[in-house]
Amino acid sequence: MFPAYPPPSFTQWTTREVHGFLAESMFLISHTGTHVDAPFHFEPKGRKLHELPVDRFIAPGHVLDLRGLPKKGRILPEHLRTAMRASRRAIRKGDAVLLRTRWWERHRGTPAYLFNSPGLTRAGANLLLDLGVGLVGVDTASIDHPDDATYPAHHALLGANVPVIENVANLSALGSSAFWLLALPLNLQGTSGSPIRLVALAE
Repeated sequence: MFPAYPPPSFTQWTTREVHGFLAESMFLISHTGTHVDAPFHFEPKGRKLHELPVDRFIAPGHVLDLRGLPKKGRILPEHLRTAMRASRRAIRKGDAVLLRTRWWERHRGTPAYLFNSPGLTRAGANLLLDLGVGLVGVDTASIDHPDDATYPAHHALLGANVPVIENVANLSALGSSAFWLLALPLNLQGTSGSPIRLVALAE
């Protein structure tokens, strides 16, 4: 969980003995776990979650392997270009790009995961926008550098109506496979984001 948020909690609400069935109440922030940020998360006039077309969350996907970044490293355009050359698959308009820093693989569950992760620079975000990507994800708690409270990557991407997925897990399972990404959020009205069950359908 991002430090500003409380952890989720689940409370048994009904019982089989009294009601004949089980159900739980859930308390959780809309940006819990693997989740998607809608533009409204940072942009006062940005689109809310329900205002984004559902097909925005289903797209051909690409993993850009950014291995070797140091703690609190800055993801620059040259890092992205190097990863794109290595992937050998052209990114087309509307495609989804997942940034694999390996931070989730190496540091999940530790303070380093939250406070020492690499972050995408504004220049890096602008390069992705120039490519016409429709969705960007990252295997860290925030797409921005942990020491940059101006959130340049969030503002660049969300300001261009490109949703951001954070806390992406298990990217090592994909390798260089071609895949379709399914990042469907809950149909929440008026919110700035939603938890998702992120799935890749590999060819």
